[in-house]
Amino acid sequence: MTASILAEAIRMLQDGGITNARQEAGWLLNQILNSDANTGAGQPRRPAADLSPEQEKQLRSRLARRLAGEPLQYIMGNTDFHCLQLDVGPGVLIPRPETEQLVEIAIGLFPGHGDICDVCTGSGAIALALAATFPQARVTATDISARALAWARQNASRLQLANVAFYQGDLLAPTPPAARFDLLTANPPYIAPDDYMRLERTVKDHEPPEALIAHDHGLAIIKRLARAARTRLNPGAWLICEIGDTQGPPVAEYLYRQGYQKVEIRRDFAGRDRFAVAQQPA
Repeated sequence: MTASILAEAIRMLQDGGITNARQEAGWLLNQILNSDANTGAGQPRRPAADLSPEQEKQLRSRLARRLAGEPLQYIMGNTDFHCLQLDVGPGVLIPRPETEQLVEIAIGLFPGHGDICDVCTGSGAIALALAATFPQARVTATDISARALAWARQNASRLQLANVAFYQGDLLAPTPPAARFDLLTANPPYIAPDDYMRLERTVKDHEPPEALIAHDHGLAIIKRLARAARTRLNPGAWLICEIGDTQGPPVAEYLYRQGYQKVEIRRDFAGRDRFAVAQQPA
């Protein structure tokens, strides 16, 4: 019976235009069977069994949510990011694979000790990945959204990462005034309002717009962060910021104008401009 329900689930998702229908159906089914609930992936660890009526009801409910456009990660309640599994749901941005590259850039530049700040932290993805990688570092994370910070704190607690402190507020404003950082990371809102209207409905109808939209052609928050960071970074510290794929030249120019050195625009795995890297002068 389980095999026939899986086949039906795959057909439903395919008919609904879900391109990854086979994997998504398998993940949803496996989670309900509690065979791989911790990872949300893989094959059942026990022989296929009949679903109970309640389990079949759960599966059909989750399939209906997916066909209505809700992100798979919200339905499953988690997503994999770098070395971690994060809880996610309504009110918080789903971490993207390209943001894992930002973490790798940060790991390559951070000396391994000192203070890290991650602004616009959302689910805590970047902050928690760095806290797990550098347990001796002190990590500060901020977000203007109370709902997003609730998810971030939940993730930190579940992952037992005690070297992270969370603050609610705009960019660096809520951090202790005397705090200075050796690394500052950010995945800020950088989508222009006109571009936001063209996003796929899975994103536009479900993920928080305040985590995506920025004015001034998507540059407003990046510019404010670049200005604020100049007074909060230690000499030689690094600023690493995710940006839109058309924003490389204007962001680089702005960082140079603010007095940063070693400014570089790095590309993601798809070959698109995606990360701005800049160093506070020594």
